[in-house]
Amino acid sequence: MTNEATLEISTFALSRVYGQGWNAAKKLLAAGRTASATQAAKLNPYHTVEERARWTRGFEEGLRSRTGAHNAARAGSWRPRAE
Repeated sequence: MTNEATLEISTFALSRVYGQGWNAAKKLLAAGRTASATQAAKLNPYHTVEERARWTRGFEEGLRSRTGAHNAARAGSWRPRAE
């Protein structure tokens, strides 16, 4: 395996780690909960610095995103007004 192949695998793996952090945040939002930085750190299942940082980034961005549970109350808002 070359260094390029290792880099590609590592980049792919880190994108999956990010996605897992994002999904963890969305599950909390769907349950109507949030997490402090301390609680989020406890949820992070990774051990390496790079993986922990990527998961945390995904988690934080998942909490800040506009999609998710907070839009559920307005799920019908796309419907046209009755005239």
